[in-house]
Formats: sequence, structure tokens, C-alpha cells
Amino acid sequence: MATMSVHIKVSSRIPQLSAAVKQKAEAAVAKAAADIEAQAKARAPVDIGLLKNSINEREEGDLRHIVESPVHYSIYQEFGTRKMAARPYMVPAVEFVKPSFEMAMRSLVP
Repeated sequence: MATMSVHIKVSSRIPQLSAAVKQKAEAAVAKAAADIEAQAKARAPVDIGLLKNSINEREEGDLRHIVESPVHYSIYQEFGTRKMAARPYMVPAVEFVKPSFEMAMRSLVP
């Protein structure tokens, strides 16, 4: 009697897809950080330019970038003091970039 056998090969593309999604997510995070840096520099109050020139973006690990200003008075400019009104530049920069970043991240999930 003849027999018939069927072999089905199942392979998962999840590792490749996962790597591709992570790579796209890393690119989206890096772009958002660079955009926030640019926006913050454009919005920073300028007296002598120290604050504006100190704003920088750096990678701090997988999917983690930091946009900061190490100038000691940067927080006072952003949030003000009891004697000085706030002149925000970083929070508005983040809010400006947020919609495009969220859209980029949503596009990663089918």
C-alpha cells in the first residue's frame, strides 16, 4: 500500500521582524531627540548664547537619548524663579516634536 506524507516547514520571521522594528524604533527615537535639540536651540532665550550653544543630544543606550543643557541656569530659564518669569524652551520643543514621534512609533505596530 502506498503512503503519502506531507512535510510542513514552519519558520518564524519574528526574530527578523523584531530586529527590524527595533531598528526603526531606534531611528525614530534618534530623530526625535535631534529634532528636540534643534527646536530647543531655536526657542532658547539668548543673551550671550551660552544656553543655546550648550543644548545637546546624546545617546544613552538602546532607545534612550538625552537632550540637555548643562548650564547651571538652564532650569531657571525653563521654569522661572520667584523673581523671574519662566522663559520655557525645552518643554515647548518636546511638545512640538511629540506628534511626529508618536506617529512614527504608531507606524511600527501594524
